[in-house]
Amino acid sequence: MRARIRAGDREAFAALYEEYARTVYNHAYRLTGDWSTAEEVMSDTFLTAWRTRHQVEPEGDSLRPWLLGIATN
Repeated sequence: MRARIRAGDREAFAALYEEYARTVYNHAYRLTGDWSTAEEVMSDTFLTAWRTRHQVEPEGDSLRPWLLGIATN
């Protein structure tokens, strides 16, 4: 999955979104306390993740920490 995401595979990225969108949204809501802002943070998180996908390490476990780090920043 990581290799596919690094290579720009849209289906792999869609699967990543499906798996973690709710987690990122909930994290963003806890950070902001606002549903609308949390939606924006979630959207920006996945846009940034797509743009920086080449930074994903080829080996490793879950991409959850990477996504939550983007959302937090």
